[in-house]
Amino acid sequence: MPAFLRWWLCLTGILFLSAHTYAQTLQPYILNGSATQRTCNCYVLTEEVDNASGTVWNKNKINLSQSFNYVFDINLGCKDESGADGIGFILQTQGTNLGSSGQGLGFKGISPSLGVLIDTWHNANENDPAFDHIAIQMNGISDHLDATGNLTPALQVIDGKDNIEDCNWHLLRINWNASTHLLEVSVDNEVRFSITKDLVNDIFHGDPMVYWGFAGSTGGSSNLQQFCAALRPDFAFSSGQILCDGTPVSFSDNSSSFGVITRRWWDLGDGTTSTAIQPPPHLYAGPGSYEVKMVIEDNSGCISDTLRSPVTIGSYPVVDFGPEEFCITGSPLKIGDSSRVDVGTKARWEWDFGNGAVSSAQNATIPYTAPGRYNVELEVTTREGCSTTGSKTIDMFQTPLTAAAGRNACIGEPVELEGSNLTPGVSIAHWYWALGNGDTARTRQVSYTYAAGGSYTARLHAVSTDGCPTAAVETDVEVVDLQLHAGSDTVVAKGQPLQLNARATGSNLQYTWMPSTGMDNPYIANPVAYLQKDQEYHVTVTSPEGCRDEDVIAVKAYTGPEFYVPNAFTPNNDGRNDLFRVTAAGIPKLDFLRVWDRWGKIIFQTADVSTAWDGTFNGQPAGPGTYVWMVQGVDYLGRRFSRQGTVTLIR
Repeated sequence: MPAFLRWWLCLTGILFLSAHTYAQTLQPYILNGSATQRTCNCYVLTEEVDNASGTVWNKNKINLSQSFNYVFDINLGCKDESGADGIGFILQTQGTNLGSSGQGLGFKGISPSLGVLIDTWHNANENDPAFDHIAIQMNGISDHLDATGNLTPALQVIDGKDNIEDCNWHLLRINWNASTHLLEVSVDNEVRFSITKDLVNDIFHGDPMVYWGFAGSTGGSSNLQQFCAALRPDFAFSSGQILCDGTPVSFSDNSSSFGVITRRWWDLGDGTTSTAIQPPPHLYAGPGSYEVKMVIEDNSGCISDTLRSPVTIGSYPVVDFGPEEFCITGSPLKIGDSSRVDVGTKARWEWDFGNGAVSSAQNATIPYTAPGRYNVELEVTTREGCSTTGSKTIDMFQTPLTAAAGRNACIGEPVELEGSNLTPGVSIAHWYWALGNGDTARTRQVSYTYAAGGSYTARLHAVSTDGCPTAAVETDVEVVDLQLHAGSDTVVAKGQPLQLNARATGSNLQYTWMPSTGMDNPYIANPVAYLQKDQEYHVTVTSPEGCRDEDVIAVKAYTGPEFYVPNAFTPNNDGRNDLFRVTAAGIPKLDFLRVWDRWGKIIFQTADVSTAWDGTFNGQPAGPGTYVWMVQGVDYLGRRFSRQGTVTLIR
């Protein structure tokens, strides 16, 4: 027993034991079969055993000429697939020792009678639906297709749920209006059936005095099946009640009871107690969470469990929101609530933007599209009903538009970049360039020298004096690096045509070779030259942008066609005479160059005239000594030409 209830009982001189004994002495029910009393107002119809039957009948008949509104808690057990069979609320005139096991639920065969049957087993022979169902039937008939016994179709006990064997307690209400003959059956405060029938004359042959009670049964499957004469403490707040600091709170009794509630005990959570039906309006000392307790007693002397319900007395919000400055961009702009509530939970927001636009979102969209100063109001309301309104002035600024331009440059010369303000009425405070290579600049005009040629995308954004950043704009610039290469130094047979081939990066380039000695055209990239002596050519290339580059190629002219082969080399990596190579004057195509040691083993060979022997074999230095070589190729006239000899490797 809760301490505050013991306090109340001691104060009034009533002992709980005496009340409990009184309730047992005045026990109004007769129990049959497996039925047992669990608590003062609760009864077990069947334990979880097979082939059981239990009935609980009120020993006092009721008069159906008078209205009643009976409220019960029912529990059909926890076994769904293997649980059975169900319970029924029954009105009958046959006595208080009735009941049966199995699918009849203790109702089958009792006539005259009316039963509100909650069936949890699918009996095909009784045309049961597959789900747990409820129906109103009469005269002990439980077959759902028997037209003489069915007053309603079989429905789910709880709308949308197939299973009532869910371990939970459910509220069953039987409401009879004697004047209108309206019988209403509700489960968990949802009406399942509402029928109009003259129970006295149509069922009980003019006799209004009937017994009432509960029956339950099991067969080859079982469940723990119970009911209680409802004794549910509950309270509600008056309509429009706010639970805010400084506002008195009004409590209303909303309890459910089978009998008449005779006494109530309240503890409002701050030391205040009451035995009134509803306590007077109560002012809590300050915001916070309080646990309200409530206990009720009915006219049978039964005392309910203690209802414990937390009640939050909220504090009023301290309204704040932001930001207070916005930049008009053409995209939706959000203003957000940042209000503080010390006790309670923010639940509702009402924005008023002063121009007819309102919003109930926590973070609202700004409706303004023109620069200016505007007044905004926000009302924040908590779940507890506490409301505060705050206002601020916000500024809307125009966001500038910018453009970027750049001028191409030759490698080594600066690229010129320039930003422009396309909204002269908005001043720019800062310019920011990203130059496309990781470097940045912070002036409107930039002169920047890129380290390498290529294409670069420079990005520009700016910030106005009001702090509004522009959208980024881009400009592409080209740094021209011609990378001219005249070709590798080479040899040629005197009088042999030499194809020159200069290469550069770019298009529409202009070439100039100097001197033009022996050339067929000194103004193209690939002229042909005929030489009688050594010559060094300088080539210059010019791009359409005016960029220039120069390179040099040296050509040695030999009498030929001929192979020029050294007779010794020293591969000691001193940079002088380290390689054995063949100079093929007038012989553009090499068939092979081979080198043998003194035992006739090939230790080097190649078909590339530019490849030389470095004096190694299989990655290891070859020994000093004399080696035999042979070279063969095709001269520029298409004739095969060869030479052989020896070379001395000196270490």
